[in-house]
Amino acid sequence: MPPSYTHTVNPDQATFLGFGLEGVAYGINVILFGIAIRFLLRRRSRGNQVSNLAILAFSCLMFALCTVHYALNFNNVYNGTMVHVRHISDETPLQLGADTIWLLTDFFSQLLLIYRCYLVWGKSIWIIILPLLIALASVSCGLGVTGLLISIDPNAPQLPVALVPLGDGDFALSLILNFMMSSLIVGRIWWMSRNSSLSDADASTSIQKPIGIVIESGLLFLTIQFIFVVLFAIAHPAQAVVEPIAEQIYVISPMLIVVRVGMGAAYEPTKQTGVPESLRFAQTGGTHTTHTA
Repeated sequence: MPPSYTHTVNPDQATFLGFGLEGVAYGINVILFGIAIRFLLRRRSRGNQVSNLAILAFSCLMFALCTVHYALNFNNVYNGTMVHVRHISDETPLQLGADTIWLLTDFFSQLLLIYRCYLVWGKSIWIIILPLLIALASVSCGLGVTGLLISIDPNAPQLPVALVPLGDGDFALSLILNFMMSSLIVGRIWWMSRNSSLSDADASTSIQKPIGIVIESGLLFLTIQFIFVVLFAIAHPAQAVVEPIAEQIYVISPMLIVVRVGMGAAYEPTKQTGVPESLRFAQTGGTHTTHTA
């Protein structure tokens, strides 16, 4: 029998608090999305059109997913507290849909990390084979849990004990993948900087910016994932606080990359250093240009 944490927070309280905090995080997402779209539209006349459109499409997809998730969460809390009073922590068909969106958002965030790692490692397919398998295993576990939950207890406020190991597998794999990708990206950039022909000052400037982006987005991602995995593993009701926030963080992290790059750091193709073209960050005169190879 799992331990009881009702003396700390009950599932309904956790769900309501998670909804409120998700609203704050969603507001941040709206601002970042607006800034990112502004930068992306300004870049349309410059650089690789296909790459720009791909980034624009990905940004819109991620923002749409987090918007739908927040809308479903809002509907659940509003109906459960104002229309048909019930336990808002209980699963409903719409909440199962929100859980599926959560899984898909996590999966697409993983794919972005894998793609970034692919670019950093000189477009080597071998470096991303294992990460791709981990990503597929993670989303498969998550979708499997959702399907089994519908069959076992579709109204459970928390995952039944029998399904916890499968759920742990999903979230742990996602956490491991994010740590692996961030480490590979930062490690590769650092290693290439050692062999760069740039002066120490120039090398430091060109390397610190991409590492800064990876660390900032990666740490945010890793922190929220780690907290959720721990709470989920011990079946603590506070997981309902972290889960909706994580949905927004999965979108905030890639948006931060687009915004930071657009605010002054740009990919500039170069053949003068050992650093791959897709890694080189530089200022170009008085204007900022961005090329995401």
